[in-house]
Amino acid sequence: MVETSGSEPVLPREVPSFVEEAYFSGARIADAIDWCIVRQDREIHCEVQGILTSSKTEVRLKARILRFKKGVISRRIVVLLEEDMRRKKTGDLDLVLTVGSESATQEDVAASQITLQNYLKRNMFDDLYYDGRELQQAAKDLAKMKSKEILCTIWGHRASDKLPMTIKGDLVSSTTKAAPILPEGFLEVRVEPEDTVGSPKIYLVAQPQLFIGPFSNPVLTVIAEKVYIRPFAWKEAPVYRDVLVARNLTVTTKAGKKLIENVTFAIKEGEMLAIIGESGAGKSTCIKALIGDIPSTGVARIAGIDSRNAQKVRYFFGYCPQDLSYMYETFTPLENIVAFGKQYDIPEWQLIEEGKTLLRDFGIIEKGGSPTGKLSGGQQRRASVAIALVHRPKVLLMDEPTSGLDPDNRNELWHFLDMVNKEYGTSIVVVTHYPAEAEFCDKVAVFLRGKSLVAFGSPAKLKESLPSRGFAVGVVLEEVDPRARKMLEEVPGVSFVLQRGELLKVFTEEPLETIAEKCMTTLKEKSIGVKIVKTKALADMVDYYIAITRGLVIGTIEK
Repeated sequence: MVETSGSEPVLPREVPSFVEEAYFSGARIADAIDWCIVRQDREIHCEVQGILTSSKTEVRLKARILRFKKGVISRRIVVLLEEDMRRKKTGDLDLVLTVGSESATQEDVAASQITLQNYLKRNMFDDLYYDGRELQQAAKDLAKMKSKEILCTIWGHRASDKLPMTIKGDLVSSTTKAAPILPEGFLEVRVEPEDTVGSPKIYLVAQPQLFIGPFSNPVLTVIAEKVYIRPFAWKEAPVYRDVLVARNLTVTTKAGKKLIENVTFAIKEGEMLAIIGESGAGKSTCIKALIGDIPSTGVARIAGIDSRNAQKVRYFFGYCPQDLSYMYETFTPLENIVAFGKQYDIPEWQLIEEGKTLLRDFGIIEKGGSPTGKLSGGQQRRASVAIALVHRPKVLLMDEPTSGLDPDNRNELWHFLDMVNKEYGTSIVVVTHYPAEAEFCDKVAVFLRGKSLVAFGSPAKLKESLPSRGFAVGVVLEEVDPRARKMLEEVPGVSFVLQRGELLKVFTEEPLETIAEKCMTTLKEKSIGVKIVKTKALADMVDYYIAITRGLVIGTIEK
């Protein structure tokens, strides 16, 4: 940790496809705060234009909202800087800025306009902000958290000479005590030297009061104005581009047999991936290698962390095995969440609070007091997802969650997973036997027995690799006739034919209308009744899977 006077670099965020947006002038900051209050459990971002009150210069920035306050006198929005959009930059902006109305003088920014953006995602951030005068409350909150490592950034001034200071370091301790006027809060923050030479400095951070008592060393005492805290910094991920990466991933048995070989793919944050393939193709083996559960060679990373670093990577993924018997049947869903959540060093009070929120979101809060063993299969599956998400992982991996479910319940589960993906922003990887389920996902990985990964990409891109970019002649027979497929495959210009009951899809690189006429003529000559002919039937993932497993098309791997 270093002593600094500027802000940290912040990576630009990817803008989701849908956003709720609202515009307010600086004079209407109270209305902007009301808009935020209604959506206070959402992740809200903003764009702010206005004047820096310290320098009277224009400022424009993008940020995430940390906190908002609407009092009788004070009306402010506190933001975490994401992008400094000033054309002429004179000095760095603080990482955390307070925003007030266009006439504000006590805030960092007097806003002329504020654009608020709600991406319809639940706020999953644990970082906290306190004004300098709220240090007593900060000390109480920090004592309750019992986190391993807490990072603090303090903006204020040195007690000895009023010199403006910004310090960033590890929290050593937090205390409260009585004072002549109001109770006071204190933090002790360890700051490492910039050049790694010498001993770390321990700063005492105090809140401003009318009467300040004596301090051990005024030179190492900072009177706080703004306090930004990251309580779970010890499990923060490094900067990464793809949230899950496999590169030349290979798993070999002790006897030398390769279960998977040279598997390479990646997904971005927020994407859903379906892994499909026949039994024994290596789907579950790939998942276990990705989470470091079995030895492997090559690269496997989750949130930028090597999966072989088991002690660190475990905080960034959640895993739901196919077998639900791992849960304690006599425990309630909430008791299961607490029991399994303790392995992530999360305080019990927080597990209970987070667990109730998950069970409520998942529609089983009324089952929170029932033994897990007495829940239905679908309810148990939701409880298992809640267990896997309680530590807020970046990636949720599920091994055949729809196995044994009827089509209606499978469809319901996928809609539930879609909600988890959008609501929590969690990337999801699902192993499934059903190719049709891949349509719910952003990316699909196809495994074949003895060949490992043979295709990877979006469902649309994979289907476009079929003849005529995935369009075919669709023929619905009056009744199933085993002769029809073979006869249509002999029609000149036909690449191949896929049949599912009365439905046949004829794939070709020739004009579809021409092939449709030839097919109708051929079937009529053999007295095979036809109910419907469609000259532009669209292929689905089942068609693609059948074609690739039969060797009718060559798989492609998207980079």
